[in-house]
Amino acid sequence: MNAVPVQPRLRGKLIAAGLFFYLLFLTLQTPLAWLVARVPAESPIQLHQASGFAWNGSVRKVIWQAESDRIDLGRLDWQWRPGELLDGRIGFDFQLGRAVSTIHGSAMLGRNNLVLNNLRGSVDAALLGFVSRPLSLLQPQGNVLLDVDSLSLTRKRIHGSGRVDWQNAKSALVAAPLGDYRAKFNADPDGRRMLIDVQTLQGPLSMNGNAEYLPGKELRGTLRLTPPPAEGGQIYRPLLSLLGRPDANGTWVLVFTQR
Repeated sequence: MNAVPVQPRLRGKLIAAGLFFYLLFLTLQTPLAWLVARVPAESPIQLHQASGFAWNGSVRKVIWQAESDRIDLGRLDWQWRPGELLDGRIGFDFQLGRAVSTIHGSAMLGRNNLVLNNLRGSVDAALLGFVSRPLSLLQPQGNVLLDVDSLSLTRKRIHGSGRVDWQNAKSALVAAPLGDYRAKFNADPDGRRMLIDVQTLQGPLSMNGNAEYLPGKELRGTLRLTPPPAEGGQIYRPLLSLLGRPDANGTWVLVFTQR
């Protein structure tokens, strides 16, 4: 029986696939400490005290640095999800945080997209200052709760929905508490835009706003902060004065654009 010849194009794909899985196997078997030692010193994310392997490992301390600011995100542990290879992507279950403040979920990296599933838990509110420049001026404190079923990101598309709660919100610049707040986000069906709505759940300082995120372009929106009237709001005015001047209704309005 004569063998069926393999077409040159198919042969090339088989060779490429074989090379990919060979390199993946080598990477997964490489000690994690060796890989972490090769992260550039100028990288904004720094990993310390790594153990295990790329497929099942941990890092005792993850540091995120933005300009002169640093935040310790805590310990990172992950476990490889080999079944994701059947869909042409690399997946991991992970947990990040410190003691009682941790987040966990699944991350899948494909050729052109990143998918986050079942992302839940709490993180230090200081992280808000790294994500949003307007909020960084408040020097946020407290806890942030994440609840995201699924979020898919590509260079020009975003799909999914979820919410982020800022609980027991405080600022390092004022002694009084701020309140509890919620940001809900939901992407359009075509993935070209995500709408974000910010609302006050309770507390003396009202913080409400809305924004839209256009993948590959920018995040733009408006945030409105209103202190209690009369004497009750005086304690917040030194903090709010850093953001500008109030309008005729006594509300500080922040208009921001971030690329």
